[in-house]
Amino acid sequence: MRTSRIGIAAVLLLLLGCPKNGGGSHAIDGPFTFLTTDNPNGEDDDPAVAVDAAGNLHVVWFSDRDGTKDLYYVRSTGIDLHTTTIAWTPPVQITDLDPVQFPPPTQGDNFPSIAVDADGTINVAWFRWNLSNECHILFERSDGTPAGWASAVPVDVTVGANFDRFPHIVRFAADDLRIYFGSSTRGTPAVNDIFVTSSSDDGASWSTPAAVATLNTPGEQSQFPTVVKLANGTYAATLDRWDLGTTLDLFDPSSDVFYAESSDGDLWTVDQVTNDAPDDVNDITPTLFFDHASAAHLAWATIGFGDPAADIVEVPVSERALYPVSAHTLDPALGIADHSPEIVAVTVAGLQVYVMIWVRIADGVHNQVGYRVFS
Repeated sequence: MRTSRIGIAAVLLLLLGCPKNGGGSHAIDGPFTFLTTDNPNGEDDDPAVAVDAAGNLHVVWFSDRDGTKDLYYVRSTGIDLHTTTIAWTPPVQITDLDPVQFPPPTQGDNFPSIAVDADGTINVAWFRWNLSNECHILFERSDGTPAGWASAVPVDVTVGANFDRFPHIVRFAADDLRIYFGSSTRGTPAVNDIFVTSSSDDGASWSTPAAVATLNTPGEQSQFPTVVKLANGTYAATLDRWDLGTTLDLFDPSSDVFYAESSDGDLWTVDQVTNDAPDDVNDITPTLFFDHASAAHLAWATIGFGDPAADIVEVPVSERALYPVSAHTLDPALGIADHSPEIVAVTVAGLQVYVMIWVRIADGVHNQVGYRVFS
């Protein structure tokens, strides 16, 4: 079913839990708001978000505002529930590539992932596309200050004649930091499979990437891994799969969303979530988020709910077998493409709310990062 914008707040109150303010409650239903407004004719894309122990949001994305695709960072300094707006620190440029060596629209820094340690240290992984048509995973860490980013040194996680993309960084333990990513060169040529590399020294060095065999399958391509560690010490993941031998890569209409569980992060049990006959509905950029009761939800972009430009949908993991009945659109805008959602639960002045950060192609041409505050 397709949920209208009018019913969004009521549906989410039931699905995600009412905000609590010491006895009373009311719905928060903010509009789409641009994260920044100083690159309207360029590309701001691929946002990643994490929340620290104090409830601050940390966002990294790529922007071509200086001539090529570099990474930028902001941190929230306050959320106003009356205006449903978020105050941010000024954007800090954390990579600075030469447009001659990394010409847009493909070359440059892409698809960052962010994880914040308990002490507030920020870990970022991303992939860099060069003129040799190689993509490599990079990593750096910082305290989040402008000086900290200026002194941060990128570490080459992968090198060589490889096409490694779409990393996701996750902290398994104090001495176990991992990056899951997809590669189309490390297994069967031109077939995307998921690999993992780990670091025992906070990212100073990384292991040789290894295939995650149980997240891959011989009959399809596997990409876009998102892996999270659960409170009980087990792990959950989501990923995309699409047909072999296609030329559209991640935009192939056969792409579907999958959910996986593991006790150790190595051996996985995988379930298919979306399954549309005749397999011609593009489901892309899946992610996991947790509500205020710590229940897991899936969110991704799809054209399967009547909007050919793509909407963001949400499904509780516990109801994934009921898809598409269990799916609900988040901030639908007919004819306007939305993709790459990131959703976090935060508490503001005693109220439990959610922040969704995603990409909207509002003018039909340019990707722009924005956010919405809702309950």
